Amino acid sequence: MTMKQPLTGKQIGRRTGIPIDACSYVVAKLVARGLLTCLNPEARNSRLYWLTDLGIRCRKRLHHDLALSYEEYDLPSIDWALYGWICFSHRSIVMKTLSVPMQPSEIKRVIRRKKAGMAISANNIRDVVKLLLEKEIVQKVFVRKKAHPRYELTDSGNQFRELLMQSETTF
Repeated sequence: MTMKQPLTGKQIGRRTGIPIDACSYVVAKLVARGLLTCLNPEARNSRLYWLTDLGIRCRKRLHHDLALSYEEYDLPSIDWALYGWICFSHRSIVMKTLSVPMQPSEIKRVIRRKKAGMAISANNIRDVVKLLLEKEIVQKVFVRKKAHPRYELTDSGNQFRELLMQSETTF
């Protein structure tokens, strides 16, 4: 019932409160039973899972039995392998932080303020931004009288960010 969009095992664990190792076991069982499918099976990390037709029918039935409202979810036509790649730790925190055009140093300050325990350096952030730039998820923005460019999300980047933010909501 927590599956309102494609999620990684870690995201499922966070949403449900199930420990990550137990969640991996549960997800494997749901895949084996034909209730979940992996949207990016070639990935080693951050595999995304979504409901099969049987899983959707079971979810509808659970909502009906518990007298809960049911919302349909149409999978957006995005590159799920790329979204799974973005879900990896440092990449996802940079994506979630980029709500306005920022320099890597600004991104680091915001992350440190919001997530004090997050171990990420300015070099990590620059590397992530460079990778996101190559994949056309962010773009450079030049501000007048500023020596260094800022970075902002492209349209696809905003779509990925929205999915990341929705995945953080609890069950």
